[in-house]
Amino acid sequence: MTTQYRLEETTPGAQWDAFVEASPNGTIFSLSAYLAAVRQPSRLYWCMNGNERRAAVAVTESADGNCAVQHDFVIHNGILFAPPANKQNRSTVLSERFEIATDVAAALSRRYERVELALSPQVTDIRPFLWHNYGRDDAPHYAADVRYTAYASLTGFADAAAPEDVPLFPEISYSRRQEVRKALKTGVRTTEDATPEDLSAFYALTMGRQGIEVERERLDELRDLAAAVLAGGFGRLFATRTPEGELAAMALFGMDSKRAYYLFGAGDPHLRNTPCGTAVLWDAFGQLARAGVTEVDLEGVNSPRRGWFKLSFGADILPYYQLVKAGPEPAAPAEQPAQEQ
Repeated sequence: MTTQYRLEETTPGAQWDAFVEASPNGTIFSLSAYLAAVRQPSRLYWCMNGNERRAAVAVTESADGNCAVQHDFVIHNGILFAPPANKQNRSTVLSERFEIATDVAAALSRRYERVELALSPQVTDIRPFLWHNYGRDDAPHYAADVRYTAYASLTGFADAAAPEDVPLFPEISYSRRQEVRKALKTGVRTTEDATPEDLSAFYALTMGRQGIEVERERLDELRDLAAAVLAGGFGRLFATRTPEGELAAMALFGMDSKRAYYLFGAGDPHLRNTPCGTAVLWDAFGQLARAGVTEVDLEGVNSPRRGWFKLSFGADILPYYQLVKAGPEPAAPAEQPAQEQ
C-alpha cells in the first residue's frame, strides 16, 4: 500500500494549540498546558501530506518511549483532523480522513510496540484501525473497546430566572429536580473560593467512601493539574457550601474552544445527603453558560454509580472508542539480491 501521509514529530506551543482548537475533534486533553501538567511523557506529531498539515496525533508514552499508553487523566487523544479544506464535500472529507487514519494506524504500529488510544466521540470511523494488517495472522491488530460519555446542553441557562426556564430541567430526573429546588430553598451557595488542595483532599474522601484508596502521588498529580488549568485560564473550580457554611462538594471544569469538561468532582461523605452534590453541577452549568459555554462533557459514564449520577442530569449519551494494539510489527523481509543472468 502506498503511504500518502507521514508523521513528523513536533513540539507543544501556540502553533500546536491553535491546531487543536481548530480541529473538529480536538479537546482540552491535547492542549500543551494540560499535557504538561500530567505526570506522563507525551509526544506530538503532525500528519503531513506533502507540506500540508492535514491532521495531528497526540499520545502519552511509557517511560522508555517504546509504548503509547493511556493515562487516567487524558480522556481523549490520538488523531486530530484538520478542518475540511475549501471545496471539500462530505464524501471527500470522509475519504481523506479514512486515508489519514489508515496511514496513522500503520505509522504508530511501526513506531510503538504497544499502542493505546482513546479517540474523541467525534471520531466515528475506526475501520482503518480495525483493518490494519487485515487478513494476516503473523502481524498485530488493533482491538476496539466501546466507551461512553454524556453531553449536557447549556441552552437557556444564561438567561434563566428559575430552573423551570431551562430546557434541560424537564429532562433531568425527578430526584435531581427536587434537589435543585431544595438547594434554592435552603440557601445553598456555590462559589469559586476552594483550592486545588481542597479538591485533592475531598477526592481522597470520595474514593475512600467507595473503598478505593488513591495513592498520594496520584492525589498530588490531581492537585497540580487543577492548579495548572486554573492558572492557565482554561479551568474553573466550583465549591458548594451548606447554609451553615460547611464545604460540601466541589467540581473542576476545564474548557476549550468547543465545550467544558467535568474533570473531577468530589464531596464530603458526611454531607452527601444534602443537595450540595447536585447544586455544584447545576450552579456551575449556569455560570459556565454565562461565560459563553454551550455544552458540557460530563466525561465518562462507564461505571454504574457514576453513570447513573451523570445521566440523571438529562445528558445525551455518546460512544467513543479505545483502541489497543499489542505487539511489534514484524520485520520487513530483506530484499533478495538480484540473480545473475
